[in-house]
Amino acid sequence: MSDGAQSDGRPDLGEIARVLRDLAAGSSEAHAARPAAAPATDGGAPEPALAALDWLAEELSALRSFKAKASARLAELTDVALAVASLDYSRKAEISGDVDELDGLAAGMNMMIEELQSSTSFVGNILSAMSDALLVFHMDGSIRSANRAALELLGYEKGEILEQPAERVLKAGAARSLLERARQARRIVNEESELVTREGAVIPVALSVSTLRDAQDELQGVVLAARDITEQKHAEAERERLEAAIRRQAQMLMELSTPLIPISEGTVVLPLVGVLDADRAAQVIETLLRGVSAHGARVAILDVTGVSEVDEQVASAILRAVHATRLVGAHIVLTGIRPDLAKALVTLEIELSGVTTCGTLKDGIVYAESTLGRRRGAR
Repeated sequence: MSDGAQSDGRPDLGEIARVLRDLAAGSSEAHAARPAAAPATDGGAPEPALAALDWLAEELSALRSFKAKASARLAELTDVALAVASLDYSRKAEISGDVDELDGLAAGMNMMIEELQSSTSFVGNILSAMSDALLVFHMDGSIRSANRAALELLGYEKGEILEQPAERVLKAGAARSLLERARQARRIVNEESELVTREGAVIPVALSVSTLRDAQDELQGVVLAARDITEQKHAEAERERLEAAIRRQAQMLMELSTPLIPISEGTVVLPLVGVLDADRAAQVIETLLRGVSAHGARVAILDVTGVSEVDEQVASAILRAVHATRLVGAHIVLTGIRPDLAKALVTLEIELSGVTTCGTLKDGIVYAESTLGRRRGAR
């Protein structure tokens, strides 16, 4: 073009560059060779060269302004990204309205932050709603986070417990042991332990412990879930107390069901009533031996008239009582043997030599007195 301009209105930079080179070289022939060039100004430079310089100055100024603005916006986006990386989702990237790539990047970043906020809020609501206490520890043992149940259980405000050592909530030895075991085993389920409150009170808990790991399976932390089992412990203690009371009552009833009666000097009677099971059979033997020893009895009468059921087990129990009594030097007299008991004794082929049997307790007492009388007379 003869006016040194392109069709879009911008100067023909190629043409202007050649003119400027010629001017710099002081070549007047170059001017003569280009008669179509615009007339020189008072300074000797063609008009298109000056227009080009003005345009270049404007372009350079605009470029510097854009670069400064872009640098500021990139710095802002970097700050927002760093905040997100530190789990601070309160920052948002500013959208300038220029509808450029940086605005697109800012809009995408804000959408990502909103998604992260939503996900974090969802998870946070779940953790807050948990009835179990949840504590997350850094690898150095300091407390990284605690849910609402943990704060309420331990009596802390959130700002008081974060970054505190594990020993604030776990006993010193237990804290080290638990964290080390979690590192090795990765998971611990329903293990009884204790947590320490802000006031120093000890709370029994059932602990479940697992580890936090990154994509490379590197250990990032330890998660501890604790369920307060104070009420369970109280219930267990009450149950044990009741069971002990029941055992004592059963012992008393057993002793009442096997009363040892001294009827004369040297003679004791043990009447049996009801069912004779294994536990009661042991009680019978113990009562007989203790009574014979305590009273210095030479004759012990075991009356089985009131035994309600007779089988081989009962017969065997009676036999053990007989042998035990004879071993401590007393003569044993069995009274009240019914036909069914006699049959059971025969079926078991129980040897009763040396054992006196009488049909009734009265007959047994008469026999004992006469036996002792003869022994006294023989002296």
